[in-house]
Amino acid sequence: MAGGGEKSDGDVGFQIAPMIDLILVLMVFFMTTVALKQVENELGITLPGQSAAMANTQVAKVDLRIGIDLDGSISLNDAPIGAPNDKDLLQLRSRLKEQVDLFGDKIPVTIVPQSEVPHRRIVDVLNACSATKIKNISFGGT
Repeated sequence: MAGGGEKSDGDVGFQIAPMIDLILVLMVFFMTTVALKQVENELGITLPGQSAAMANTQVAKVDLRIGIDLDGSISLNDAPIGAPNDKDLLQLRSRLKEQVDLFGDKIPVTIVPQSEVPHRRIVDVLNACSATKIKNISFGGT
């Protein structure tokens, strides 16, 4: 070759631009996949479980059902208890106290009055439940 300078066709050199393009594409890929990941959060709730009193006793679940008849007589789990004219319901209170001592104050109590029972009798039963510190009271139908 005559003349000027020599050119080398085989010496291309190291190309940095395609490497930077590849790194940027990988960064965009990883950034989008991280953004799509669903993050699990801790919920600030506590699930219901057995109370310490229930766990210590080996009885599964006890429901108390207090029935109130039209004449004012009271029954606990279908067994008559007390007199119809007893306003303080001392026998009911003592039986409820026994159950609270065994199973705790969160024992479920369902009051089931007949449809025409005077409200004062329902209040008497509620007072008996309150005196024995029962906290889980509900009303049911006949």
